[in-house]
Amino acid sequence: VCSYAQGLALIKAASDANGWGVNLSECARLWKGGCIIRAKLLDKIQAAFDNDEDLSNLMADPTFAAELNGKQLSWRRIATLCIASGLPLPAICASLNYFDTFRRENLPANL
Repeated sequence: VCSYAQGLALIKAASDANGWGVNLSECARLWKGGCIIRAKLLDKIQAAFDNDEDLSNLMADPTFAAELNGKQLSWRRIATLCIASGLPLPAICASLNYFDTFRRENLPANL
């Protein structure tokens, strides 16, 4: 979810900066028909942007926010166990860092 949120936030920022008018719901719909990205999660992503065209970030959608908040302790436990065991998991840790950064109002390098 965080990877999609970050990618869609980048697309939205570029669209806003360049006046492209990219419809993020339509992006999710188009990706569902692709040969690489066909996740069922895209149905929920499309619905989130259909419900709120001005959604600032996918993680701000109430459904996704509740799901991420409800599972964050397990997410952190997995990351902690892997790190303690010397197992690299760069994507999981990067997503968790993005999630934590997004949720904080003030940080030294606030988004």
